[in-house]
Amino acid sequence: MFEKLRVAVVGAGIYGRNHLNGFACYPYAELVAVCDLSAAVRQQVESEFGVRTYENLDELLQTEQIDAVAVATPDPFHKDPVLTAIRYHKHVLVEKPLATTSSDAREIIAAAEEAHVRVMVDYHKRWDPASIAVMNKLADPTSGVPLRGYMRMDDIIDVPTIWLAWADKSSPVHFLGTHCYDLIRWYMGCEVTEVYARGHKGVLKDMGIDTYDSVTAMLMFENGCTWTVENSWIVPNGFAKADDSCTHIMCEHALIRVDSQRRGVEFFDNDKGYTPNICFMQNNNGRLVGFGIDPMQDFVDCIRTGKPFIAGLKDGLHAELIAEAVTQSADTQQLITLNYDA
Repeated sequence: MFEKLRVAVVGAGIYGRNHLNGFACYPYAELVAVCDLSAAVRQQVESEFGVRTYENLDELLQTEQIDAVAVATPDPFHKDPVLTAIRYHKHVLVEKPLATTSSDAREIIAAAEEAHVRVMVDYHKRWDPASIAVMNKLADPTSGVPLRGYMRMDDIIDVPTIWLAWADKSSPVHFLGTHCYDLIRWYMGCEVTEVYARGHKGVLKDMGIDTYDSVTAMLMFENGCTWTVENSWIVPNGFAKADDSCTHIMCEHALIRVDSQRRGVEFFDNDKGYTPNICFMQNNNGRLVGFGIDPMQDFVDCIRTGKPFIAGLKDGLHAELIAEAVTQSADTQQLITLNYDA
């Protein structure tokens, strides 16, 4: 067992900062080094966290004694740093999605199996207390069989236009939808068999970003339950939160409803009202807490103790296969049958 897991983080941007803070404040982890292409980001990280930084991951791994690598690069650029870390026989925590093509995901899986290293995917909604409560309610026999479900997860338009320079290489399906597909798979305990989707392009395309504005998908599961999933990233910036999401599940003997936007706390100033995600990440006397931090610390614990991951390589692959099927269906307006062995 590792007394402390020595971790390097690749990508110190918007979400990578959460990794830096998550590992830096956890007593069983040691943040050793950071890799980022930006010199300005590296300088800021060195000043704030007191760790060495590198532009090149190979150089970092050849220089530093590292047990594990956390990859928080933009969604379309997970594959290369993950494979590099595996090549050096390092365990890996990778932000969702595992990859943006199933062929890349399968290549990662094959490499990890050959190198005998473990790879966890940060589908952090599995650590959300609301999601855990839903999972427990669905497991209660008195709820009966799930019959239908609905999940929405949307972002404000600043996300693809301001926050992400690479939005044209992604879509609401990959950036938001994979969260939904993974969480619903977890709830159902079985796989999607068929997908039908329709999408809309226009708002972002007129702004020079060639990607879908919104995609609506129907997922059919092995247990007979059907789910409607809606994902968009053109919500007006005046919305009270950076994202908006909710879940409804009809079971034989229970109705489950989750409002992930309103969690009982509201803030107001002279500009507008806010509904903060109080469960995601909070600074509690210098110690970060919440389900945005829990996956990083759970990864450390699983590597130290050998416990199974809550979200592993199979989950990453299957969520990506669903995302590909949704995109294909939206592009062709055809029903797509999932083939997990192809």
